[in-house]
Amino acid sequence: MLDRPRRDFAAAIAPAPPAVPMQAGPAVTGIARPGGEIANLQILRAFAACLVLVHHVAVYGQALRGAGRPFAALDHLMGVWGVAIFFALSGFLMARLVTRDAPLVFLAHRVGRIFPTYLAVVSLFAGVFAAFGLPFGGVSVLALSLAPGGVRGSPLNVEWTLALELSFYVGLFLLAAAGWARRLVPVAACWLVLLAVAFPLLPPDSRSLMPPPLYLVPVTAACAPFAGGLLLPRLIAAGWVRPATALLALPLVVLCAFVDTAAARWIGGVAAILIVGAAVTAPALPRDRPAARAVIALGDWSYVLYLAHPPVLMLASWACPTDWPGAAYAGIAVAGALLVAALLGPLDVAVYRRLRRRIDALTPAALKRAVATFLVVFLGCALWGSVETARDALAESRARTAIGVLPAGAWTAPRQAELAITERGLALPSALRGAVESVERLSQTEFLITAYAFDPGRPSRGLQLALFCGGRLVALDKPRRLRRDLAAQPGFEGMGTRRIGFRTRIPAKACGPETIVAALVDEGGLMAVLPVPQPAR
Repeated sequence: MLDRPRRDFAAAIAPAPPAVPMQAGPAVTGIARPGGEIANLQILRAFAACLVLVHHVAVYGQALRGAGRPFAALDHLMGVWGVAIFFALSGFLMARLVTRDAPLVFLAHRVGRIFPTYLAVVSLFAGVFAAFGLPFGGVSVLALSLAPGGVRGSPLNVEWTLALELSFYVGLFLLAAAGWARRLVPVAACWLVLLAVAFPLLPPDSRSLMPPPLYLVPVTAACAPFAGGLLLPRLIAAGWVRPATALLALPLVVLCAFVDTAAARWIGGVAAILIVGAAVTAPALPRDRPAARAVIALGDWSYVLYLAHPPVLMLASWACPTDWPGAAYAGIAVAGALLVAALLGPLDVAVYRRLRRRIDALTPAALKRAVATFLVVFLGCALWGSVETARDALAESRARTAIGVLPAGAWTAPRQAELAITERGLALPSALRGAVESVERLSQTEFLITAYAFDPGRPSRGLQLALFCGGRLVALDKPRRLRRDLAAQPGFEGMGTRRIGFRTRIPAKACGPETIVAALVDEGGLMAVLPVPQPAR
């Protein structure tokens, strides 16, 4: 998704010289004319980055400032399409690189492309936010590892795509290391079949986990454009994809508006494959005009733009007066994101080129140690996060089952819920320490619920916070925060390092503050209702 097409791209897609045996089967001479596809793909990459940027400007404007989203369905799909194009581009490029480079070199280059810039952007904005006294959350070992371990907070809020991208790279590395690089086409075709078969069989909640846990990566709908991109070199060589193929993408793009997000990722992914194939085979777009050069440069800087734009959008919201209209915020946010990309993009490209040279200069033993270290850390974090996600999913399933024992009308008011729990003998011990401390309106679209829960009689009791609006469950969350501020209070002596604090967001549209019902649910189905204070103004 994020590797910039190199100036020797024509060599990457053409047959290797006789002295370097290829592992890719039939030669694919004539996929594209030298130089033409570079400009076309960079323009397409810039277009995809702008789609994601526009989507996030609309989302952040609404979430942070209460700005309207008159075309919410469209801007949401723009984000879906932008990511799909990135993944299809990545699949196409990786299909060539994995058969050109040695497996260790291939993975080292990919890791070198992702991590240095990512960690630099996180560090930069963590410092900027700290300088202005603004919160910058989501920093954790699991988040920074970019491993597919399930949904969790992250510093930039776009890491889920990087987790999938790195998973693709590791999978291709393992395929090549096993000597199966020449079987890439049948493997990619089988993967697409698996994705199609698994999609209707997966529970709806599992289809939309981003990033997915490791065990769901192979069947995640968002992988479809990458898998299809792996087939593009063979399809193009066979003459099945031509510039006019892009027209077939139009009805698929329209169809995305009539399905849910997970299905749109599948359908939009197929459209993205057709669009990338058309861009590769199309005549080179002219590069001698300033506008064309600027767009191609933006394609070069698209990785920095992708990483940096979320914190830039948050800073723009903080800097703009609250009474400014949404259009003014959008203009400043877009200009700021493009400015940061223009400042940092050339540095990113230069650093990556130098890093590639250093990787290529490593001895085989040093390269093997570096790749082995990465694989141990990456797969270890993926397993750690995936086990935690599976455990959380089981606890949530049990909590939902327990909640379902009570009649639907029981959750419309606190008193009714308490009576229903007591009548069925499902009350948690009275010694339990728990409270909803505050209900804060974050924006026009969200409330933030802050709470804690701890059982001094059984410190290991697993508790989840269930939030209802109008009798409907709108959030179910586990404790994620340490509450050292409570350690000195009576009843919290055995808390230790357990996480007992909740900070849970709920949609303001779904409920007014007077209709919120909060309850604690343990792993055995016992429950307790917590009073909910009036929201802070």
